[in-house]
Amino acid sequence: MSWIPAVSNDQASPEVKRIYEFLAENWGFVPNYFLALGRDPQLLQDQVNLFTHVMFEQRALPKQIKEQVALVVRGINLSNYCLAAHLELPGRMGIEQCVSRYLASDCRSAPVQPTVMQLFRLAVHLTRHPPRLERRRVHRLR
Repeated sequence: MSWIPAVSNDQASPEVKRIYEFLAENWGFVPNYFLALGRDPQLLQDQVNLFTHVMFEQRALPKQIKEQVALVVRGINLSNYCLAAHLELPGRMGIEQCVSRYLASDCRSAPVQPTVMQLFRLAVHLTRHPPRLERRRVHRLR
């Protein structure tokens, strides 16, 4: 049971409906997290902006790789909600479901390029042992 009621599309203000439409167009669905933010249009927009800029803009890494890294981290953290959402997104980006399952359970078994595997290893290390991250390890990956 959710403690924060979701705002459905029918209940949403015109501004919130516009944001939901953006999410649906880009992801194919509106995650419950964003539906729960529908009562505060500015907070909803800010969260969508943050996620969009970090995950969808093609900068240093393609969005498919960023989503795969997110899936690795969600699997380590055993975040059921985030894991479910992030298992859905890679398929919509053309990543095979079996690869997504490997990433969520044991990324070392995933059939990916060696450079991508190095990125996964760094994400695993950073997630499990954040204080032990060494600058040289990041520079080596770059």
